[in-house]
Amino acid sequence: MSEWPEMNVLVTGGGSGIGLGVARRLLVAGASVTIVGRSRDRLDEARGWLAGEGVSGRVHAVAADVSDEEQCAAAIATATAVTGRLNAVVACAGEPRGQMAPVTQLDLGQWRSVFDNNVVGSMLTMKHGTRELVRAGGGAFVAISSISAFLTARFAAPISAAKAAIEQLVRIAAHELGPSGVTVNAIRPGLVEVPRQDLPEQMKQDFLSIIPMHRLGAPRDIAGIVKFLLSPDADWVTGQVISVDGGQTLVRAFDASPWVEPVFGKDGMRGVV
Repeated sequence: MSEWPEMNVLVTGGGSGIGLGVARRLLVAGASVTIVGRSRDRLDEARGWLAGEGVSGRVHAVAADVSDEEQCAAAIATATAVTGRLNAVVACAGEPRGQMAPVTQLDLGQWRSVFDNNVVGSMLTMKHGTRELVRAGGGAFVAISSISAFLTARFAAPISAAKAAIEQLVRIAAHELGPSGVTVNAIRPGLVEVPRQDLPEQMKQDFLSIIPMHRLGAPRDIAGIVKFLLSPDADWVTGQVISVDGGQTLVRAFDASPWVEPVFGKDGMRGVV
């Protein structure tokens, strides 16, 4: 018997990585899941992979850029129409890192790209998605942040600031939407290893040296917490940000110096332009 036969969920960024792992976990539980992503080809690949996993029966796909309000609203309307009501939204879409540079040499275009893809996309998904949750009489919204929102990661200002903005948005929305029975939470993943990521070995080893569990994360590590936050067991959990990072926040942020110094030099790293 399906665990969640009546559950209808939207997952942005569902064509790959964490979003795809979340979609799989929810499909296994019996939910209807609409995955949203910019690339139709990537979504088709995701559906093929899910079919290979034997959990594709209730998955739907919508190609859309959630940082565009019209496309985002249309995707949410399509997802809602699957069952006539939307029960949960998981906002996974976002640019993973962006520019690594000293604050004195940040590129405005790249800064805006990171904020559009992370903050604007999450805000629009929240704006239109939680409307449907309120209409349904309640539900759950989960955003994906990053431990970089909490740790002081030198030379990673764009993604750190963007994820911190998402966390504050989550807290405010939780306060506003509680009376309507909508929970709003965020998850801070550590480094999650996904296909196509192609991590430099030095970067991987630095992460492994500071993670107490001494392994990188996998999409399943995040998906399990998402499932909990969407479940009745989390009905009284809202406005929270949960780190899922193998314990990295106990230690320190990733050291980007080996990649920044060759580009900007030692003086540039301390702000000299």
